[in-house]
Amino acid sequence: MDIQNLVINKKEIFVCEEHHHVLIHWYKYKDIEPYLLTFDHHTDLHNCFQNFLYYNARQDKYDEEKFQLIEKIKANDIDTILKLKHDEHIDAAIKAGFFKKALVFCDDSYNSKPNRIYCINGDVDYDDEPIIVNSRLEDEYDLGISDENLKNHFRKFDLCMPRDSWINNFVLDIDLDFFKTRKSIETSNNVFFKFLLHKAVTITIAKESKWVNIWKRDYDETISVRFLLDKLMKLIEESK
Repeated sequence: MDIQNLVINKKEIFVCEEHHHVLIHWYKYKDIEPYLLTFDHHTDLHNCFQNFLYYNARQDKYDEEKFQLIEKIKANDIDTILKLKHDEHIDAAIKAGFFKKALVFCDDSYNSKPNRIYCINGDVDYDDEPIIVNSRLEDEYDLGISDENLKNHFRKFDLCMPRDSWINNFVLDIDLDFFKTRKSIETSNNVFFKFLLHKAVTITIAKESKWVNIWKRDYDETISVRFLLDKLMKLIEESK
């Protein structure tokens, strides 16, 4: 596995290539019952192990085998984590009891309804996952982590879940495919994003090189994983 453990400003930073590998690090914080705040292009809300069980489980044993896999996630079993796909890690973490709730700030939408905001609490379509999702419009990509963009959207989060309930106990997760252009991460008015970096109990970063290379082709030929990671590390260092 391509993973890296760092400490910046006395805060643990976990960097990996495959997004579902963050569970290895999230496990360490489950006892404090944090919230999850994730920045991503995708919603990453697929049901955990749906791909693995489709090919490996008998129909009459599906629920039983899924339960057993989630129990192994609770024990931080690496072999079981590797059975997940990229978009299944949040569901796995919620079902394993790692987080109270998750706030997902993303561009993509499974239902193709951009700029939507809703709170899922007991929605059968999501198997009772306590998830809050917010989607962005494509013409906002350059705004990235600017105060203008984040403050506007986080007010919508506040309507669903008061900020005081999570801001002092959350894991910050960042998929580099959240950034489509240099402008999206190089904005000078990034006070709110630095505030989030400072407040997070820990930070996990998924490089997802495949998607960054797609954005390099489609949006900005000057971006790369190394460029985005270096910029993000500098922002973390500045967020004392």
